[in-house]
Amino acid sequence: MTRPRTVADRLARLTPEQRAALQRRLRHGEEGPAAEPELTRRSGDRSVSPLGLDQERIWILDQLDPGRHTYNISTGLRFKGAFDEEAFRAAVTALVRRHELLRSRVEVRDGLPVLRVSEEFATPVEFFDLRAEPDAVEETVRALVRRPFDLAAGGLLRVVVVRGADDEYQVIETMHHSVTDQWSFVRLNRELLEHYRAIRENRPARVPELPVQYGDFAVWQRRFFTGGRRRAHRDFWRAHLEGVPAHLPLPYDAPPEGRGHEGKHHYFRLDDGLSAAFLAICRARRLTLSDALLAVYVGLLHEETGSRDIVVGLPSATRGRPETHDLIGFLLTNVPLRARLPADPTPRQILHAVRQASAAVADHREVPFSEIVDAVSPERSLDRYPLLQTMHLVLDFDDTVVRVPDAEVHGVEVEDGVSPMDITVGWWRAGDRMYGRFEYRTELFTDATVDRLVGRLLQLVRVFVERPDEPLRARAAAPAPAPARTAAATPAAPVAVDPGELRRIATVWREVLGTEPGPDDNFFECGGTSLTAIRLAHALRRAGFALTARQLFRAPTMRGQLALVRTDSVTSTDGAEPAEGAVSPEQEDLLEGGLPHPELWAHSLVLTAARPLDAEWLAVVVKRVVAAHPGLCSAFRRTDTGWRTDATDRRLWRVEAAGADPARVAAAHRAAFDLREGPLFAASLIPGEPDRIVLTAHHLVVDGLSWQILVDDLDRAYHGGRPAAETRHPSVYAAAWRDHDVRVQRAYWRDQLAGVAPLGCRTGGPDRIGGETAHRVRAAIPPGADAADRPAVALTAVARATRPWFGGRDVVLDLIAPGRELPLADGWDPARAVGFYATSHPLRLPFADDPVRHLRQVGRALDAVPDGGKGYQALRWSADPEVRREAAGWGRAELSFNYLGTLLAGAENGSLFTVGEQIGPSGNDDATRYHAVAVLFETDGEEAVFTWKFDPDAVDGAAVRAAAAGAAEEFTRLTRQRGAQPPSTAGMPLHEVNRMLAELTREKKSPSA
Repeated sequence: MTRPRTVADRLARLTPEQRAALQRRLRHGEEGPAAEPELTRRSGDRSVSPLGLDQERIWILDQLDPGRHTYNISTGLRFKGAFDEEAFRAAVTALVRRHELLRSRVEVRDGLPVLRVSEEFATPVEFFDLRAEPDAVEETVRALVRRPFDLAAGGLLRVVVVRGADDEYQVIETMHHSVTDQWSFVRLNRELLEHYRAIRENRPARVPELPVQYGDFAVWQRRFFTGGRRRAHRDFWRAHLEGVPAHLPLPYDAPPEGRGHEGKHHYFRLDDGLSAAFLAICRARRLTLSDALLAVYVGLLHEETGSRDIVVGLPSATRGRPETHDLIGFLLTNVPLRARLPADPTPRQILHAVRQASAAVADHREVPFSEIVDAVSPERSLDRYPLLQTMHLVLDFDDTVVRVPDAEVHGVEVEDGVSPMDITVGWWRAGDRMYGRFEYRTELFTDATVDRLVGRLLQLVRVFVERPDEPLRARAAAPAPAPARTAAATPAAPVAVDPGELRRIATVWREVLGTEPGPDDNFFECGGTSLTAIRLAHALRRAGFALTARQLFRAPTMRGQLALVRTDSVTSTDGAEPAEGAVSPEQEDLLEGGLPHPELWAHSLVLTAARPLDAEWLAVVVKRVVAAHPGLCSAFRRTDTGWRTDATDRRLWRVEAAGADPARVAAAHRAAFDLREGPLFAASLIPGEPDRIVLTAHHLVVDGLSWQILVDDLDRAYHGGRPAAETRHPSVYAAAWRDHDVRVQRAYWRDQLAGVAPLGCRTGGPDRIGGETAHRVRAAIPPGADAADRPAVALTAVARATRPWFGGRDVVLDLIAPGRELPLADGWDPARAVGFYATSHPLRLPFADDPVRHLRQVGRALDAVPDGGKGYQALRWSADPEVRREAAGWGRAELSFNYLGTLLAGAENGSLFTVGEQIGPSGNDDATRYHAVAVLFETDGEEAVFTWKFDPDAVDGAAVRAAAAGAAEEFTRLTRQRGAQPPSTAGMPLHEVNRMLAELTREKKSPSA
């Protein structure tokens, strides 16, 4: 047996217990036996523990911008060969059972978060078989990894297996960053695959014992960073970062304030020869690869910014204790490394500066980043990450190599479309090869800028190797000295507030801070931290002040916060003028449509929340949204001169019993509606798991696009945003249409309906609303199809499938159109307008044998429609009796087509609310249906959905089902013919990156490697 040849080899062979004993002996020899607390399994109730300090930081960021996927982190494995689904599911179960953190959730107690471990859990594995759609794998993965997590609900590990071919499986693991890091993913995959191998081989898994769980580490970490040790670390970081420039002037293409975190990856690979030469220099100069590559990046930042005082963040594992070596969790902090350069620095001087900077922080690399931020006290901002704008990391590809006997397995890159930092540069080393990834926020940098930066970064590697004493020149002059980071904020002008309210809010502040702050004191200057800001937000809400944590950052004084609360109370006066005026032709058409109970003609959406909701805050949110759209608070009355609309302050808000039936809630909403007095809009919260919201609105005050605006506003307002108030009431737009002269369109509309006759599929029976049934068919949307073409393609498909009902003549149908094309009222914004704007108008569709030619003719027919089709209803309900009589004699179409878009989308876009159910009108069952057959078209992911509605007593059901099947086939055929290839990825394509990873894995596994 060969003995270990080095100290490192010997240390590597120690058991966790032996390593812990050695470390204790070394520490005790330096500092005495009471130097630091022991990291052991805690006794007593193990179901609850505090969050780790770095974990708490990510939780705070999630609270400030909840319901997003900004802090999702994903990795992937690709199996080529055999894959046992049941064994894999059992392996995931074993993994989750072994690590308490993977079955935990975050509870909030008095504004403070704790981890709650559950013994019961569902194995978080989903399987998708995409062998029939291999081109859809990449887009499917992208959508899956962008689903947000709810930390309060748990389920913080998701494993998805996508089968793209008979012998190819892609495993995607997604976790919230608060429960994992890059090193944890390496451990997770090693352990997962060991469990998988053990199950396949019918043996116990060979996994290391876990002396502690993550909760034990969190308790220990909080004990460790207390007292004198905490003060010493804080003093170091306060001195180390004193006077550092407030911001590094990176080559932004847009101002960084108020921007999102959508991101992109630009992959690159270093030339093999240059890579080997760079590594040789590192060995010769006794440099770590991390320091050397960081020096190259610092050189790039100096060239781009002209700065000689540069701070770059380095991720640093907080696994100094051997007991943590095999834990899965967020054991990571950010270390701000400060490099100070001389004028016109050479690569050799930059290497020296980075080496010095790295050595300076060597004893402080495990300090939680929140401790560093609190010590330095930078100015608090929601637009910028504190202290850091850019990160740099170096990983070893050897850590990612895994082995499975009956399949080739290698890691894959997963693009999640997020960049938490402005720029993050990552390098991976595989032997003498190096490749990397430049991650950037797409709202701050263009692809062209990133191409230039990456190109120069690779050139600088060669400069560092070949010309180490050649000075680097900054592209721009050095910026003027920026103000040092400080917590001081510009004092705001005093705002008059109610003294009683001020006393109430001061009481809450005192309870949270334990001090006596004044009305204009900055919360963060009075000892407030990000965590106490979350506590303050919870306490203020309990006291009746509807404020979010984000708002506390924007208004950190009592007076400023009261001003925000006061603004809420006057929001309704800042938007549109009161509604007292004309009704639109579409509204009159509904009111005069012969419904026995028109007040019941309402529609409901049932929204499913991605996380638990605060009822008090939701009530404020609903009030804000309604205030932004005053048309929702309307009433309607008949007068001697026709129908009129009036303003009303009546709306309905309720918190229902837990688990209430949404259909019963919607029915209760409709029963409360009153056309003359209001309300015509209602909202209810149904508490449960999950929480649900039922929104009900009369069709007189909403249409399909209005619903999408309302759901988006509800999401935005719940996160603390303020929906923009409409500046024009729907009645103003209605009055403008009443004044718009459309008499010149009479000939056009008459021609559209010329010769219209009953549909050939009619049976002659009664056509009742209460007898309506729905037949739904789905059609695949080929990859790369242009979304803009879909409505016209679907309309063409329906026309081709229903032509037999028209006796071989032109198809004439009613098209349901948005009705927002003509901005007749100044200041009216169709993208913000909530009301009944949708219109119905006839459209004649000439036939062509060739499907593509037919599609072009449909496109021309759509382009020829005047004023978006609204003129038709304006003529039918004209104030001129002669025009009304003429329009009534034109006849009407019995087939309708309505494009609904993607209303049911939401969860994959990171929304808090998903439309889980729609509840249509009821209570007018005996009324006659307006159209014999109504076709609704919408998209659901990569499928088109056609819903055909009809009364089987009045229409031949077999004919409808045949037409539905034919339309679906025509749609897929036409879409494929119109298909386009998706755009290519900037930089090194993702499939090339994954192909390279497969090659590197094979090389590492080969016997000669």
